[in-house]
Amino acid sequence: MDNQNVSGADKMINELSEMERYIQEDVFTVIGVESVNHFKENFQNEGFDDKKWESRKTKRSGSTNNQKILTKSGDLAESIDYRVEGSTVVVSSDLPYSEIHNEGGTIHVPEKERVVTHKVHTGGKYIGKTLFAKNNENASFSKKAKVGAHDITMPKRQFMGNSPKLLESINNKIVRDLIRLGKS
Repeated sequence: MDNQNVSGADKMINELSEMERYIQEDVFTVIGVESVNHFKENFQNEGFDDKKWESRKTKRSGSTNNQKILTKSGDLAESIDYRVEGSTVVVSSDLPYSEIHNEGGTIHVPEKERVVTHKVHTGGKYIGKTLFAKNNENASFSKKAKVGAHDITMPKRQFMGNSPKLLESINNKIVRDLIRLGKS
């Protein structure tokens, strides 16, 4: 029997080895980066996938009136990160208020005393009027005031969670990468 060499077998083995390395080492990074980017986009879109967030109940004053929801400081979106734990990618935020915004719920605020600062204006259009002072340095006097216990209900404004759009995006990225590795 005549022996025949199959041409390109070495190249195919190298490509398969590179694909295996990609799956074992790089796929978790791809999943993490795609997830973080997707969840951060939700802040710009003001919703989770195609579900818009509930609007604010009250309008903000000044320059923040037209600002997107949950974006005042940008800290919440920037806090989203990922880590790999074995064969699992964990995407999370380390900010203590991230869960209440993502899940919604009720926050109980206990009764407490607060110091309220006032300033008596001696000039300008508020002359002779007593108004709240922004800080103690400008205050003419201060008073203690009790604030009763109350609940704050936060609407659910989900920005992280299971998402068919995200899974499709991750799948497409991995398939493109594997096709690229197979053509090298």
